[in-house]
Amino acid sequence: MMLTMLDVVLGLAILFAALSVFCSSVVEMLAARSGLRGRFLRDSLFHLLGEETLYRRLLQHPAVSHTVRHRSRSAPSYLATERFVAAMLDLIPARAAAMGISGFAERPMPENMDPVVAEFARSAAFIGECGIAVGDPLSRLAIRNGKSLDELRKALGDWFDSQMDRAGGWYKRNVQRLLFVVGLIVAIGLNVDTLQVARGLAHDPALRMLASSQAQRVASEREIELNALLDAGRERGLPVGYTCLAEPDRGVEDSFRLCLKQFHQTSWLERALKLLGFLLTALSVSFGAPFWFDLLLKISNLRSSGTPVGDKKNA
Repeated sequence: MMLTMLDVVLGLAILFAALSVFCSSVVEMLAARSGLRGRFLRDSLFHLLGEETLYRRLLQHPAVSHTVRHRSRSAPSYLATERFVAAMLDLIPARAAAMGISGFAERPMPENMDPVVAEFARSAAFIGECGIAVGDPLSRLAIRNGKSLDELRKALGDWFDSQMDRAGGWYKRNVQRLLFVVGLIVAIGLNVDTLQVARGLAHDPALRMLASSQAQRVASEREIELNALLDAGRERGLPVGYTCLAEPDRGVEDSFRLCLKQFHQTSWLERALKLLGFLLTALSVSFGAPFWFDLLLKISNLRSSGTPVGDKKNA
């Protein structure tokens, strides 16, 4: 019984890993075409800096400008930490000077502070008082790390990385939502119903044998092709795809009519369970391929370690 359950989970994990790889490639293509990464970085930088002028000057700075495809419109999809630091060390004093820092009252600074760092801290404090969000945190950061310019560079880099890591949650959540939507479309298009597949694996030893034989290879290589997996599964009776579309000689209209007829013959409970199966498939795909590859490796190692005690007693 325990081996049967492990093989069912192995079969589902292999299927979800293949679907996740395929759907992730679709999501990456959509993200590249729509400039999702660039929009994420643009919004994150704009929120971080708190002023459009400072944001535009950041994109036009020599350390950053070559990464911008269209300087007046878009943001880079990636900004290296050292480039951000180099740009900010120039931009903060320049922005403060443009806003009239000459009339800004001097603030006491630590005695051992590097003069360049002191000027940066003073400029940041000034633009903070003028309403630019990034000014106050940068001023405090410079005062805490003002012994040398190298210390300030390191502190600025660590601060930028932590801010981007925090903002990265927004991008990951959006990608996960997109992965769920793509997974649902693929599940419906290919008729990959988690409940139906699990039922088929539980009742078909040939399918479970196919899953267990491929699990270790897939887990170690972390590569699997969806079409090849589905073709091999269908040959063994894997319950995916639509039978109304299986006949190549049947025309499109006849296939469509047959699919509608089969749909109308199902009860509301069967339709609800089918929808639940599709949603479970999409939810599983949204976990991502690394999750399923790791799970595959753990379960295949557990299975290959020996027959569980419960099965030995039943033998």
